Amino acid sequence: MSEVITVNGTEYVPKSADVSPIETDHIIVIAQRGWIFIGHRNMEITDKIQLLNASVVRKWSNGRGIGALTKAAHKDDYTLDQVGQVEFAPEGVIAALSCEW
Repeated sequence: MSEVITVNGTEYVPKSADVSPIETDHIIVIAQRGWIFIGHRNMEITDKIQLLNASVVRKWSNGRGIGALTKAAHKDDYTLDQVGQVEFAPEGVIAALSCEW
């Protein structure tokens, strides 16, 4: 068992005792009814698509379309609203695009 240290009521454990991070893949999901999300796909969930640290892509006016958001150089041209965690049934997804950033 690892040593636990309590400071001001918060418990801390040594870094070596940390759980491995969840393997993720940064993607854009185009969902039914025109919703577009960007986030990190939780690869441990297989029966649905779960995005972590997700945002709704609200608007852009750069003339490049949604595909340009996959490039890091254009990400500041888009208005993103953070929503946290989002889940989709696989049949609710129209397309998924991999991001380079």
